[in-house]
Amino acid sequence: MKKIICFDLDGTLAPSKERLDDEMVELVNQLLEKYHMSVITWWWPDRFQRQIFDHITTDENLLKKFIACPNCGTKMLRYENWERHKLYSLDFTPDEKKKILDSMNEVMDLLNLRPEKTRWDIVEDRWSQITFSALWQHAPLQEKQYRDPDFKKRNVIKAELEKRIPEFSINSWWTTSIDITMKWVDKAFAIKKIMENNPFNLEDILFIWDAIFPGGNDYPPFTIWTDCIKTNWVEHTKEIIKNLIENDDLDETLLYKE
Repeated sequence: MKKIICFDLDGTLAPSKERLDDEMVELVNQLLEKYHMSVITWWWPDRFQRQIFDHITTDENLLKKFIACPNCGTKMLRYENWERHKLYSLDFTPDEKKKILDSMNEVMDLLNLRPEKTRWDIVEDRWSQITFSALWQHAPLQEKQYRDPDFKKRNVIKAELEKRIPEFSINSWWTTSIDITMKWVDKAFAIKKIMENNPFNLEDILFIWDAIFPGGNDYPPFTIWTDCIKTNWVEHTKEIIKNLIENDDLDETLLYKE
């Protein structure tokens, strides 16, 4: 029997940037009765509050079982006395941050990427991650989906950034975003930090994510021999959670295999 179930957020537990719906809230509450739970995402800590913690149980005994890993595990949060506490935060140094932001500004000018009007910042400082969003993070999803579906626009930006800051990792996972992190940051790193800071080993952990395929941002955990289940969408995730709640033994036919 697994001890902790780990999830991606957007596309797995909820649509992009939306709160957990009422059925998912109830399922998460039931899951916490039986397992520890973690959510690993590239988002910053406040996203957890708006999408998850404002809606799920307020029972502290259950909240203590929830491990939040924002910024892909470069931060870790746990609840104690009904308050979130940061276990650690592996942030950029001021010099690193300055080099990244200067490089991003240089590329934006070179490629004429500065819009005449913005509704929000298109470059966000997430402490251990710098994110460029062509249409800003809170633009409507429908608008984002047609901005750069084949990644061609972002690939040009990525190539220019890699010339200037090759010591950092530059990723374009989402609809319009480019994330800049340390080279060693991915979801396998987050899993290792969960084990390092909590009494779990690899066989205790199950991962449920939507982008488990070679090159996908959810693929690295599979490369370190962890058990993964690939979900197709939020409704599919609900069925997987129901299976975990109702059965003591993991249905191994659900596990991702190449």
